[in-house]
Amino acid sequence: MQNSPKVSIIIPVYNVERYISECLDSCINQTLQDIEIIIVDDCGSDKSIDIVKEYAKKDSRIKIIYNKQNQGPFVSRNNAAIQASGEYFLCLDSDDFLDLKACEIAYNATKDGYYDIVKFNVYNYDGNTCWHMEWVTLNNYSFESLEEYANYIYRQKDYPRWNLAFMMVKRDIYLKAFEILNLKDRITMAEDALMSFVLCNLSNKFCYICDILYYYRQNENSTTKSSCNNVIEKNIQDLIFVINKIKEISKKYKFNTKITKLYIIYLRYCEYNIRKQHKKINKIIFKIYNKYFKYNRSLRVKFGI
Repeated sequence: MQNSPKVSIIIPVYNVERYISECLDSCINQTLQDIEIIIVDDCGSDKSIDIVKEYAKKDSRIKIIYNKQNQGPFVSRNNAAIQASGEYFLCLDSDDFLDLKACEIAYNATKDGYYDIVKFNVYNYDGNTCWHMEWVTLNNYSFESLEEYANYIYRQKDYPRWNLAFMMVKRDIYLKAFEILNLKDRITMAEDALMSFVLCNLSNKFCYICDILYYYRQNENSTTKSSCNNVIEKNIQDLIFVINKIKEISKKYKFNTKITKLYIIYLRYCEYNIRKQHKKINKIIFKIYNKYFKYNRSLRVKFGI
């Protein structure tokens, strides 16, 4: 694509007026200036988009897409990706922010388009202090094929790092995933696991870099930390939906079985953990849990269970 920016930063926005300025400041002040910033207005009730509009008046790289109704992060990112024109996509949650060198470092790691996916390290941030997210720590490493990557993470029993926000993905790969997924599925929990599972299986060249480029805010108002019974039930149903969808897609498209197994194991653990935390455990869930963890000591040690 001629005259396309090197990176499209994709940001769904919903009720984050406290944080959106910090998020946008980290984007417009990137050392790599050849970027575009795609904002998706997901029909919130606060002044988030009013703040975005003020930024857009001063920076032509900011483009705003308006959802007709609240769609959630999965659909919102898909809507943005369709209109984005960067060589690579970087997804950013609107209550988080980037290191000012994030785009430059991650884009340089692609080696002029050689790598399909570049993954980087993350800070946790609580508004005052930040600390390294050690359980998903990456060292500098590269993989020259999907099989090599799958063998590595399976051998390590490694968390698949499905967070879309912690990686840079080649545009062509992202759009190819749209041929497999239903772009209108309204998923608010584990939606990035579903997308990253497909992206991973469509990719061949992977790069890990040790640089910490992303600040992940511990937001007590996020959907994943809600104590509302309806939200909890929706989160559980989304996890089950994603697990079943991954099984279906993997079988239909003959995706890598090791990657499929790891994704399902970790998603099952997420489901179990939510149920346990909110006292929604029953005999069926215990049976499912035992199926995936009973005979896997390394995962039990990793999870501390």
